[in-house]
Amino acid sequence: MTDQQNSGLKSSFDLAMERMAAKTGGITRLSDAQKAAIADISRKTQAKIAEFEIMYRDRIAAARKSEDPEKLKAVEAEYQREIERARSREEADKERIRQTP
Repeated sequence: MTDQQNSGLKSSFDLAMERMAAKTGGITRLSDAQKAAIADISRKTQAKIAEFEIMYRDRIAAARKSEDPEKLKAVEAEYQREIERARSREEADKERIRQTP
């Protein structure tokens, strides 16, 4: 043990980690395979978001040209829903990976 651990003094980081572990039931280490799977999920999500940006760029430009604020608002809302759906799916997939032993 270090002198710090012997004396009972802990850094704010150590205290925060202990509080987080108490709330979540502990911190688990990810395996290399889990880390790779999570990185892959992140890459795929970023690619999907880039695809949405390209796909919606023309639709948003057309809605702006039409000078119809309702149409523009609807297209932008649809775009945001797609982005949020992709991110939500990403987080669910990552959590599934984290929960596997």
